[in-house]
Amino acid sequence: MVLKVFLNHCAEDKALVTPYFNKLKALGFEPWIDKRILPGQDWDEVIQHAFNAADVYLIFMTPRSVSKRGYVQREISDALDKQRYNLPGDIGLIPILLEDCEVPVKILRSHQYIRLPEGWQELVESLELAAQQRSIAIHTGVEMDPFRMFLREEKHRWEGLPGYEVSMRYPHVESSRVPNTAVELNEFFASLRLNSLLNARKARINQEEEHFSSWAGDPDWKPANSFHVFISPNLANQFILSFSVHEDGMFAGAAHGFMWVETHNFMIIDDQLIKISFDDFLSEPHSAYTSITALVRERVAKEYAGRFDGELSSDDLIRVREALPSDGTIFRNFIITPIGITFLYPQGELFGHAAGAFGADLSFNDLRPWLKPGGPHTFAQHASAISWDPGIDDEVHE
Repeated sequence: MVLKVFLNHCAEDKALVTPYFNKLKALGFEPWIDKRILPGQDWDEVIQHAFNAADVYLIFMTPRSVSKRGYVQREISDALDKQRYNLPGDIGLIPILLEDCEVPVKILRSHQYIRLPEGWQELVESLELAAQQRSIAIHTGVEMDPFRMFLREEKHRWEGLPGYEVSMRYPHVESSRVPNTAVELNEFFASLRLNSLLNARKARINQEEEHFSSWAGDPDWKPANSFHVFISPNLANQFILSFSVHEDGMFAGAAHGFMWVETHNFMIIDDQLIKISFDDFLSEPHSAYTSITALVRERVAKEYAGRFDGELSSDDLIRVREALPSDGTIFRNFIITPIGITFLYPQGELFGHAAGAFGADLSFNDLRPWLKPGGPHTFAQHASAISWDPGIDDEVHE
């Protein structure tokens, strides 16, 4: 499995970045830089396709790149957004300081940068670790009491106008202590897998030969809808489970790609799965919505201000309130951690597409006034957060 590395930089720095592209390629990585875009290709679509396929993003920072608006900043925001769905400890984004400059707050807040050229060996070691994180032996699985989880990875491709390319990574679960739960989980994951594949296959009945026929003569670019789906366990023990499903991709000919997430949370009682919602954590859900919504708005507003490096105006605060109503609908997507709840809002759900994804972390201490005695949180506090990303590489041609 070759590690795909996306090199984010501004056009003015291409001469500085290209030598690192060549060095990474010589080491066996698969770096991507936009010098390979051919005349006549849709540059935005080509870049988005490479961005979605990447495992790790290198953000090359200079005074020119950090002050430049437009596509460079959008890529940085999108790369930061994707890290939200990585497993704890995973290396997915590495800021690179090429020249002394003011590192953007949105990067500095969550990532330590590497200075080049003197930090070259540190960069290589980080990429090697990222590759290892994505290639743990599948045959032994990973122990997550009371389960052993194995990663299944497959790729499906169909040639058409447009065609489709689907890569999927999902768990397979075994357990001697809760065997029926393991069976039900595998059936659930299989249904998610099949649903993603069925949606991709719609391309077969939505052919646009006139629109895409001009692409047929280009050997380096194929008209294909691309989808990347990853089902990730976030927390597990014998009583409670939390999973997230992350999908990103791009439709052939679209102006930009998409990122989407949904979450699934379960209790385990008498070796049976029980789906739980955020309401199940609360003593009186409807009376708690207004107060908890205020906490979520506060977290999102802080992230919004930090992302755009400025104080929120009164109009911005109105936008936050309107995007986060207090009717309980904003609590649909959440993952459980041993210390609290993280609400997830995919790209475009709260604000415009360019604003990216948002999240709100609320600790169980924050939520204590409204939590149900003996509720799911009491089991989550004794569960383990999961850092897990084994991998294999199987490809299916349909």
